[in-house]
Amino acid sequence: MRFPLLLLALLPLAAMPAAAAEWTAPKLAGAMAAAVEDGDATARVKMTSPDTGVLQVRIKSRRTPDDAATVYEILWPKERQGERFVLRRNGAGAVTAPDGTTDRLGPADLSQPVFGTALAYADVIENFFRWDKQALGGTEEVGKTECVILDSRPGGKDTTIYGKVRSWIDPRRMVTLRVEKFDKSGRPVRRIETTQVAKDDTGRNVPAGMTVQAGGRTTEIDGANIRHDVTHPDADFSF
Repeated sequence: MRFPLLLLALLPLAAMPAAAAEWTAPKLAGAMAAAVEDGDATARVKMTSPDTGVLQVRIKSRRTPDDAATVYEILWPKERQGERFVLRRNGAGAVTAPDGTTDRLGPADLSQPVFGTALAYADVIENFFRWDKQALGGTEEVGKTECVILDSRPGGKDTTIYGKVRSWIDPRRMVTLRVEKFDKSGRPVRRIETTQVAKDDTGRNVPAGMTVQAGGRTTEIDGANIRHDVTHPDADFSF
């Protein structure tokens, strides 16, 4: 079971654990960022919200240090089957309705909700651990786990709707247990809590379940069926 494909930029995992005191902000951010950039992958996830009900979603993703692209497609329920979007790291993409109607996406749309859930488009494409400004914010327990807090802020070249992202990272398992996102005025707008940790298909500890809260929306997310032994054609990410 593995979850990061749904929020690859939200909750990445590093490959080598270390004690909290051993990390500097650049090393921790770099390790977390690199874990997101795992090439081509595919997964299926379940997204449950009061307003949308249960959605079964197929995800294709390609992530490298130079670029990122992802495709989300609803497989179920039947009446929304075929609804999909393609999105690249620069915010460009397209969204397709079940009837085949397609509209373009751009950076101005990154704050819009994904399929009516508590997620925004920005949450599924950006890697905030690659932003210019990274700083340690001390330690704090999440549940009974002591976490290292990392504050990430964008630089002038970073395309994002956020002004800061704060992450609580378990340095033993190298799993992000909480993420809080703030708009550019400093107002908190989104909170993500890890509800389950499991081993992924490569043997790493990863978030396998999450709760996302944004305004009045709440979405529960469960991920499974991750595969890395795939090579997506470029056409999968065209629009």
